Order: sequence, then C-alpha cells, then structure tokens
Amino acid sequence: MRSVLLTVALFAATAVAPVAAQQNQAALTATVPAGTHKTLRLRNLPKDAQIAVAVQATGRVVVTFLTESDFKRYPNPEEPVFTAPVERRLSFALVMPESGNYYVVFDNTKGTEERKVQMVIRAARGAAPVPAPANPAAPGSVVPPGPPPPTQPKAQQHDM
Repeated sequence: MRSVLLTVALFAATAVAPVAAQQNQAALTATVPAGTHKTLRLRNLPKDAQIAVAVQATGRVVVTFLTESDFKRYPNPEEPVFTAPVERRLSFALVMPESGNYYVVFDNTKGTEERKVQMVIRAARGAAPVPAPANPAAPGSVVPPGPPPPTQPKAQQHDM
C-alpha cells in the first residue's frame, strides 16, 4: 500500500489579536487509487486550534484525522481525532486536543475504483473566550468576531 504525503502549513508564526482569531484556508484535490490511501500532513497546529473541513468525493472513501502518534500506528490508530466514511460530501469541525502535527488520511484501501477527493480546510488559532450577548436576537446586539464554535458530528450508523 502506497501513501503519498502532502504537506500544508496552515499557521504562520504571527501574533494573534486577543479577541479575533487568525484564520487560514487551504484547498486540496487528490486522486486516491483503489486499494490505497493518501495522507495530508498539517504541520505545527497549536493546542485548541479550530479546524473546519469540507470533503467531496466521487464515491466512498474513509476520512480519518489523526495525531502524529496515531498516524505512526496507521492503519490501526488507537484514538483517531475523527473518522467517518464519505459517500459524496462530509463537513466537520474539530478543536485540536494538543499542539503538534496532524494527519488527514483518505482511505480507499477497500475500494475497487479510483476516487477523486476535494477538501477545503479552514483553520483558526483559538481565540480568547468571548461571552455571548445576553440576547443575540435583540435589535442592535453585536455578535463578537471570530470563528463559530466547532460542532460535534451527529452520531450516525455507517457500514465500515
């Protein structure tokens, strides 16, 4: 099985304003042949970084988000940060549990056909907590700047 390692640096070493979060975005298009997987490395993500990912595929692939230590154990990671099959489209958001390198694996090892995968990933350094307005629907209320809080993926049953 062949793994292609693609590198994307999403964070620059710049100061972060205390209220607003620094955001970066990257896009990737890859072809994943049947019986293989491809890997994207995200370098030096800080603890509490907020990641939003949107994936489109031409057919079923499994997307897995891993810490560096779990990537070394792939294809048998102990605790993936996130894993789910993608039939056509999938979006998810995460908060990085620790600083370091992370890996996104597009797995087509059980597939019988080549798959094309497109991914857009948006990353923001965690901002200082900002209290929400007492009543955000009130006229004249202002929603604080920054990325929206990540959502937890809904539990769904999938054939794996």
